[in-house]
Amino acid sequence: MLALAACGAEPSAQGPDTAQNAPGTQNIAALIAGADNLNTVEELVEDAGLAQTFDGMAAYTVFAPTDGALAALDESFSGAEARPALIAALRDHIVPGYLTSEDLVAAIEASGGPVEMQTMGAGALTFDMDGDTLTVTAADGSSSAAITTEMLGVNGVVLPVDAVLKDISPEG
Repeated sequence: MLALAACGAEPSAQGPDTAQNAPGTQNIAALIAGADNLNTVEELVEDAGLAQTFDGMAAYTVFAPTDGALAALDESFSGAEARPALIAALRDHIVPGYLTSEDLVAAIEASGGPVEMQTMGAGALTFDMDGDTLTVTAADGSSSAAITTEMLGVNGVVLPVDAVLKDISPEG
């Protein structure tokens, strides 16, 4: 497995199902705030103090669990007591650099297999192809998500994912 280094701040101009093929003028925090299916992540970004980070010039790629993915968590793991774990888990959904889906696919093709990248948290994410679908899997291997859309911003990329990329259940 190849480790993927963060790409530079120069954005790639393409990606699957990208609403705009060129980077927009919004920062990461604004992209998340403007997405219909990322309301919970928006709240977590605010609670974690990451909005200021995402307002800055440094580039990040955020694999943002959709509201549906977060709602699918065990019902016993919700409410105020779950908030700190969710905020910590969010850091394992963020990698440094401006990485589009196209960049990730190119790295997988160049390495001939999965590529791995360290997150802002304590883990790593592994990227691979499942047929024509780009997938991302957590370090513990417990969850995987298909990446089908992306939002390109001035200082990063937001890729909504259909799963929480870390086991944060009470037993996990």
